[in-house]
Amino acid sequence: MDRYISRAATLASEASKFSKRLTQEIVERSREVGLPGHLYDTSEEKYKDIRTHLDSKFDKEKIDGLKRLIAMMSKGRDVKEFFPDVVKLVASSSFEVRKLVYIYLLRYAEQEPDLALLSVNTFQKDLTDRNPLIRAMALRVMSSIRVQVIAPIIMLALRKATTDLSPYVRKAAANAIPKSYSLDPTQKPQLIELIQTLLQDNSTLVLGSVISSLAQICPESLDMIHKHYRKLCRLLVDTDEWGQIAILEILGRYARTWFLEPKGVALTPAKKAKDFYAEDEDDKEVEMIERTVLGKNEPLDPDHELLLKSCLPLLNSRNTSVVLTTTKLLFALAPVTYYPPAAKSLIRLLRTSREERYIVLLNICTLVQTHADLFRPYLTHFFVFGGESRFIRNVKVEILGLIADEGCVGRVLKEFGEYVRMEGDIVVETVKAMGRLCVRLPDVAEQCLRVLMGLVSNNDENIVAESVIVIRRLLQLTPPAQNTRTISHLSKSLDQITSPQARASILWLIGQYVESVPTIAPDTLRKCAKTFPKESEIVKLQILSLGCKLACVDKRDVCIALVKYVLELAKFDADWDVRDRARFLKGIVFGDGMRDVKRILLCEKAVGVPTSSFAARQEYTLGTLSHTLCQSVKNYTPLPDWPLTRTPEMTQAGTERSVDESAKWSRDRVVSSAPTVVVGRNTGRKVKKRMVSLEEFYNESESSSEEESVSEIEEESEDESEEEEEEDSLEEDDDDDQDEDEDEEDEEEEEEEEEEEEADGMPGPSGSRVP
Repeated sequence: MDRYISRAATLASEASKFSKRLTQEIVERSREVGLPGHLYDTSEEKYKDIRTHLDSKFDKEKIDGLKRLIAMMSKGRDVKEFFPDVVKLVASSSFEVRKLVYIYLLRYAEQEPDLALLSVNTFQKDLTDRNPLIRAMALRVMSSIRVQVIAPIIMLALRKATTDLSPYVRKAAANAIPKSYSLDPTQKPQLIELIQTLLQDNSTLVLGSVISSLAQICPESLDMIHKHYRKLCRLLVDTDEWGQIAILEILGRYARTWFLEPKGVALTPAKKAKDFYAEDEDDKEVEMIERTVLGKNEPLDPDHELLLKSCLPLLNSRNTSVVLTTTKLLFALAPVTYYPPAAKSLIRLLRTSREERYIVLLNICTLVQTHADLFRPYLTHFFVFGGESRFIRNVKVEILGLIADEGCVGRVLKEFGEYVRMEGDIVVETVKAMGRLCVRLPDVAEQCLRVLMGLVSNNDENIVAESVIVIRRLLQLTPPAQNTRTISHLSKSLDQITSPQARASILWLIGQYVESVPTIAPDTLRKCAKTFPKESEIVKLQILSLGCKLACVDKRDVCIALVKYVLELAKFDADWDVRDRARFLKGIVFGDGMRDVKRILLCEKAVGVPTSSFAARQEYTLGTLSHTLCQSVKNYTPLPDWPLTRTPEMTQAGTERSVDESAKWSRDRVVSSAPTVVVGRNTGRKVKKRMVSLEEFYNESESSSEEESVSEIEEESEDESEEEEEEDSLEEDDDDDQDEDEDEEDEEEEEEEEEEEEADGMPGPSGSRVP
């Protein structure tokens, strides 16, 4: 028994030691791995340790200190005081350290240009580094130094980078061109030459940045696009997302300048034509669209059609900005047959985040005002759901009011009936939408009037005010004989309504239809005369108008005396507008020689057309910041107008665009931003292509590439030697069947060759056995 107890104690002791050792190892490894959360610790102790880590001789501690700085930068904290400590690390031999240093310098190089100048020599040295990432980051940092003195140095670096073998470096050069232009605008001609050079690049990684630089430096030089137009259209799908946006923007302006307008024409299907993706999609055929202009069948410009078809695949992009830009381009450039796919893509974007959804809804709201039929099949997508933000609900209500027609107005009004039972601004927006809907579809006015009359007794003043205003417009659309009951109900509610706008609207209705309510008008005027000094300006003006209209209809002494009393009160009012209106009305009603006063005051008034706050956005281009804010912002440039007729310059542009086709441009020659590229060798035999990643392709050292090529050549030579041995064996079998005379002649010829080689000092084949 003691033995078992002793053994158990030993096992427990060993387990305790093992557990302790395992815990220590876990702690040590956790220190090595490091969780990213500790980088965001901004305590004073950690903040003081950063400088110590930056001055350390170990790369691990330097990396930790730099990561802490970048984490603080991401939180908006100013860490400019560490700039001297970071600059001295720019010459570090560690790639990770230099990469983090470059990220820091990109942020603060513009604020500390003098200190950044200390590392210019290092940047110039890094421009010749073997790693393309180092070359690109060095160019980015050097172009961010805002010192006029180094502008020539930056220009030299740009000239070298534009011809770099790595597309990543060429992209960095394209992004640095606008920085160089802002630093020294006098170098614009040289920068334009660099842009022209980069436009010839076939890498999709570069084209987006080049087009962005072109749009910033010389947006008016659209003629530079002629030779590269078709290449840009074909590579549009393969370009990165933000590059697609830049290319779409510039091509949209190009098309509005160099093509004729296809809108407003009859569209008919025409002969079959090869799609521009024919090589990739097994020569799939698509229908070409033709248009009718002034009664003549003229096909759509092939280059114009190429752009439109190049845009269609982008409607399925995962990037909301790409889809919005593509939609803007199609609605601005394309015939109406291209609109339905664009509308469907916008509906798909309603499943994104609420901020993106709001921008998409604003664009849909603008399009619905002219193309409501495109979005009518998606009516249910615009229904308001619980928990949605206020700004999203308001836009949805506006869209529902614009989409509604005779076929779906019933569903829309049913939705509106649910919204008015809710609380908040959505009720006011729904009431406004109902008012605009009734003006557009008068047949639903009676149904809307019943809903609005129920809102007059609401506790919210804003809801009551807007309801009364809309009721006033609806009553103007119906015959006066049918308005008596509604006006009587509103007059009874006047004492409970406190909103100035609502009270003024009710008084206007009573005065306008005073002949229909002869018993209500005098009593209403009597009540208002008691509270006249306390009323707001707008209500006082309507009280004066009501009194004068009543005086024209009811000539009783009581009514005349009441009207004169109100005019006397207005004569001493503090507001000059009220006093002026009182003198004017007193002159035309009680003055001598005035005729047809009743016809002037009680004439039929025009129905005010309610305007939406979203209607003003039609002045701005879809998808722009100005369209979102509904006001012109800095650097906003609208799309150019279409040319009215075809000019010789347009014909010449078409000729220049065809140069790209004559050059036999091929997508196989393009180095794209895809994750893999094909590396092949020019040999006489068909060799299987080797697939490597793009990053590995550019990071390969020369020695490793040579070793790989040598090993591959050796493998190929072994394969070839095996094939040659098989051929030799076949030849030997054939030689056995030859005559003995031919064998003797071969032996004599070989002996003669050996003698000649020995005479020339060249050793002949030793130990060769002649069959």
